[in-house]
Amino acid sequence: MSRKVLFVLSLILAVSMTFVVFNAAQLPVNVQEPPAQEYPADTVATTDSIRLIIAGDLMGHGMQITGAWHDGGDTSYNYHPVFRHAKEYLSSADLTLANLEVTLAGTPYTGFPRFSTHLSFATALQDAGFDAFVTANNHALDRGKQGLERTIDVLDSLKIPHTGTFKDSVAWKNDYPLILTSNNFRIALLNYTYGTNGIAVERPNIINRIDTLRMAADLMTARALQPDFIIACIHWGEEYQNVENATQRRIARFLARNGCDLIAGAHPHVVQPFAKIPVTGKDSVPVIYSMGNFVSNQRDRYRYGGIALDVTLVKTDSTVRIASCGYEPFWVHRFRDDKVSVFRLIPVNDYLQRPENYTISDENKKMLMQFYDDTRALLPNLPFSGYFNRE
Repeated sequence: MSRKVLFVLSLILAVSMTFVVFNAAQLPVNVQEPPAQEYPADTVATTDSIRLIIAGDLMGHGMQITGAWHDGGDTSYNYHPVFRHAKEYLSSADLTLANLEVTLAGTPYTGFPRFSTHLSFATALQDAGFDAFVTANNHALDRGKQGLERTIDVLDSLKIPHTGTFKDSVAWKNDYPLILTSNNFRIALLNYTYGTNGIAVERPNIINRIDTLRMAADLMTARALQPDFIIACIHWGEEYQNVENATQRRIARFLARNGCDLIAGAHPHVVQPFAKIPVTGKDSVPVIYSMGNFVSNQRDRYRYGGIALDVTLVKTDSTVRIASCGYEPFWVHRFRDDKVSVFRLIPVNDYLQRPENYTISDENKKMLMQFYDDTRALLPNLPFSGYFNRE
């Protein structure tokens, strides 16, 4: 290209730039720029939360059966008064779970050693706020095959989700792990027991037993279902011992390392310690080795109460974390009414805040406070839930 042509092109470009600058200078100073583009809805972080309560052993001793008959006016069984003071708390969570350690096998209604409780126990628990039960425990076969299957039928008729015992392999395959949904969360619930008091399972019934090979496979199945959180409720340990044993610790580590997010223990009938198990690549996994007796007729020290574990989960997009983990102690108040012993579950922190709402003898107050002090000593690293605004 000749120098003459380059000169002409340069001259045209200079004139054009002068025109652009001039006109830009004439633009009004309040001209607005285009609005910034908003992020697509699916990229904006959203936060969901869910609050879980997990309670200990729900027992049905003979004196409880007699008390329920008395509360029903000696014409029917009525367990609703037992949970009157606990209902507000239990129903406040999004999901409330517990270990149902009785069969609903029909008459005769009996306590230890072969439990069978009237179905009104289940309806009272449901009314009090319980949403689901685990049923794999050492008393699941107290009335044999008939008792196991009738318990399942009763819970199904009440539309109460449950897991741990199954009529057959088809039910086990279709319904295990149990998936509970609430507040945009999917919770996978697993349940196992160390045994069934020497009573053999009759085919085709299935009771989930503690077996690491089986549990590893179940956890793999659970993870494939893509839940937000996996809970294992496990029946283990030594009765009446306030400290977990080496086997409990070993199994807890196994569950944590194989994908479990929370472990809740039952069977010792007393409260045992709380711990956090470190796991590579994820948050530590909390374990409460035993939650004690939530309701029972056991009256020895440490046995006349239990705790409710109170956990809040938070989910931001696909990330789920434990936002808080605490507990509430519950003491079983047994007292005489017209020469019959009746039972009332007392949330201890509510009693301490509002004693005027409870009528308790001086002797029972001492037992309540002994249980309260013992429980606090056993769980120094676990705070109260804060529901009753005590701590």
